[in-house]
Amino acid sequence: MEPREALRAWMGRFIDYATAKLGMADALRALVESGVNPYAQSHGMMLAALTSLLDAGVEAGTIRPDIGATDMFAGLTGIALASGKPEQREQAEHLLDLTLDGLSAIRPGGRR
Repeated sequence: MEPREALRAWMGRFIDYATAKLGMADALRALVESGVNPYAQSHGMMLAALTSLLDAGVEAGTIRPDIGATDMFAGLTGIALASGKPEQREQAEHLLDLTLDGLSAIRPGGRR
């Protein structure tokens, strides 16, 4: 896939992942309360994947260079929290498309 397409596909998979986590919220909360961090390894892996995808897009000239993986992760988490239910998937996809548009590198002349 081209870097921009790969990033968008990953964003959709992230919503799938987050939606599953929302469905397991009570079980995950119980783990956290017992002192276990069920997110420790996956968080680092997701940030590494996002970094690679964003870097590839920057290198290809399709993604703005001023967006970091941590900010992107926070934005995707917000989308998942706001519209992560299965019946809200259309809205989530629309928000992901808007986010990707906002990541687009500006071409000379000020156009995206």
